[in-house]
Amino acid sequence: MNKIQKNLIIKWKIEILTGLHIGGIKEGVKIGGTDNPVIKTYVIYKRNENDKETQIELPYIPGSSIKGRMRSLLESFYTGQGDREDLIKKLFGISPTENESSKEYFTRLIFRDAYPTMDWIEKLVTEDIYQKGTEIKGENKIDRGTGTANPRFIERVIPGIEFQLETILTIYEGDDEKALLNMLKEGIELLQDSYLGGNGTRGYGKIKIEQIGEPEQRDIRYYEAKLG
Repeated sequence: MNKIQKNLIIKWKIEILTGLHIGGIKEGVKIGGTDNPVIKTYVIYKRNENDKETQIELPYIPGSSIKGRMRSLLESFYTGQGDREDLIKKLFGISPTENESSKEYFTRLIFRDAYPTMDWIEKLVTEDIYQKGTEIKGENKIDRGTGTANPRFIERVIPGIEFQLETILTIYEGDDEKALLNMLKEGIELLQDSYLGGNGTRGYGKIKIEQIGEPEQRDIRYYEAKLG
């Protein structure tokens, strides 16, 4: 097994520019509700030290959605370019069963789930914006055979909300750190010029991603110090 040299912890801010829909679980449709909800999770919120902790339900962006979309865009962009394809496999990982040469690549890139920033959680809770950060968009799906319209109501994360994202890039012995970082940043650029989630060709899912500060480097000495 290749030796790990270090981890690079990189922080990002994701701003929603047009309504974002990443589908969640349907638990029945309420009156005035939707059968196309966005994925949500519960966040612990405490307004001040004297307040009790409460659970609030807010939308989030699964790390798997970002990673999968980014990998797909990179693979489509660099199809047929052997060295670039190899770098993508190193970045995102591949098992021996997926590779004719039986060469295994360890996954070097981790995407954490992205949650609204603390400023936006505060704003969503205190101002009760829309339905805690989402809106219901009505659309008509036209049956081309009969010409009849079938209305549907899709929940979307509202534009303007900012999410905090953390990625971890593991550098193994012999890796080209600069090339891996550049490929990650190219993936970010491609994602910004495409869309995230569903219905992207109809205007959904445009996002802006901004790196926050420089990557934090954590090598073996860092982890030894944490253990005392």
